[in-house]
Order: sequence, then structure tokens, then C-alpha cells
Amino acid sequence: MSTQMDGTRQLQNKAVLGILLMILGLALYPLADAFTKHLTGSYSVPQVSFLRALTRLIPLLFTVYFQGGMKKVFGTNHPQKHLVRLLVNLAYTLSFMYAMSVASLTTVYTLSYTSSLFMVILSALMLKEAVSWDRWVAVGIGMLGVVIAMRPGSNVFEIAAVVVLVGTFLGALNKILMRKLAATEHSLAIAIYPNIVMLLAMGPILITTWKSMPLEHWGLFAIVGVITATGQYAIAQALRFAQGSVLAPVDYSTYFWVVALDAFWWNKRPDLFMIIGAAIIVGSNFYILYRTRKEQAAKKAATIT
Repeated sequence: MSTQMDGTRQLQNKAVLGILLMILGLALYPLADAFTKHLTGSYSVPQVSFLRALTRLIPLLFTVYFQGGMKKVFGTNHPQKHLVRLLVNLAYTLSFMYAMSVASLTTVYTLSYTSSLFMVILSALMLKEAVSWDRWVAVGIGMLGVVIAMRPGSNVFEIAAVVVLVGTFLGALNKILMRKLAATEHSLAIAIYPNIVMLLAMGPILITTWKSMPLEHWGLFAIVGVITATGQYAIAQALRFAQGSVLAPVDYSTYFWVVALDAFWWNKRPDLFMIIGAAIIVGSNFYILYRTRKEQAAKKAATIT
């Protein structure tokens, strides 16, 4: 459990818990993205982004009451760090919202798996985290599994794909900045602020471009809000409990949810290449988990002796 002392929040070295929370958060995002992609067929990216932020902000603000109130959640001595992270997050979110509106989920998620490489590099450079050579190898093998499973085609160099790659780098940088903020800031504040900024950024645009919606679409946006708010909070907590370089390969777990959505929503079944790629991805993730537990056991044994 996180502790608070002298105005700071301590990072916890509980890698397994962090991995499980990250898996939960990442499982919810493809589902929300499927609903979002459906809605972008009828509404502009600014409107979808605005309503997506609004509907997930409501349950997050409600949770503030149960987490000690506004002063405890939003109190900070690092407004500049929040501002930098929020600008990065805004650009990252809008990049993916645009890509989601013009490209398939498969294309978007295939290219977004490069996040692991960006994450490991940024963790080493910005957080000074030690990354062993076998973790580098595991990340590389996992990315190879993604290529085998998804096999990007000629559309890799389309504008939407370039936007995804830029957004993926920004997403990795966003996670690093979240990790640094997690040392002193409340997880709810880290999750809430981006939604407020999105509302402020998109609101003026929608004054003249707002499109009226039927009641059922308001319901879909509400579902997206609850799903993404839960996922966002789980990821913020995961970054408190585990290093970014440990969590990086877990990004691949979204692959399984994309395959499931393709199968049950759009009636697309995985072929042999997808199955082989999935096996490689699972192997990579299990190896990282194995190495993490082994390192923790060694540290514990050294402390005891």
C-alpha cells in the first residue's frame, strides 16, 4: 500500500502488482477504442475527444471524495511538471484519436507496439533505470512477435501510420513523466488533469462545430468514459508499483483484446501467423515476469543475509 510522508508519495517496488494493474488497464483500452472508433464515424475528432474526456472525468471526480478530498488529491508542489506532462498527453491523445478515425484498429495497435522500445530507452535515459541485456532481448523478441502476428502491409507509410508512430513516442514519454510524478502526486490527480485539459482545449472548437446526438450515443460515450477512467487509474497505479522498463513488454497484452474484438465485433478470425506471434508475445511477457521475480528474490535474500 502506498504511504504518504512529509508531503511525498513513495514509489513502491511491487513489480508483480504493477504488471497485473497494467494488464487490467490495457485490457480496458481496446474495448473503449472500439466504441470510440464506432463513434468517430458519426462525429468529429474534437467532439469525440471532448465527450470521451467529459464522461471519464465524471467518475474520476466522484472518486476524489473517497480518496481524502480535493486538497489531498490535487495538492502539488510541481505545477510545471504537470504542465509539461499534460501538453505531451494532449498531443499524444489527439494523435491517436485522429489515427483511430481514419485507420483500422489493427494498423493503429500494430504500430503502437513500438512503445516498448521507446519506453525502455526513455526509462534508461530519463529515470536512470538499469535495464539488463536479457530484458532488451525480451522486448526485441516481443516486438518480433508483433510483426509476425500483425504483418503491417503497404499502408505502414501512410499519414495515419506516421501519426501513430509519433503518438506512440509521445505516449511512451507520457508514461515516463507519469512515473516521475507518481513519486509525489496522487494517482487520481495524474488521471484527472489530462481530461480537464482536453475539455479546455476542445471546448472552443466545438462552439461552432458541435453536432447533436441521439440518446443512445450519449449512452455509448458514458460507457467509454467509465471504461477509460478505470483503465487510466489502473495504469497510473501500475506506474507507482513497477519500473517503466518492467512494464514495457506488458503493452503487448492488448494484442489479445484486439484479436478478440476483431473476432466478436467485426467477425475477423486470427490466422496461423497471428497465433504464432501471440505465442512469442506471451513467451516474452512471461520471461520478463520470471526475471522480475528472480531479481526480487535475490534482493530479498541479500537483505536477509
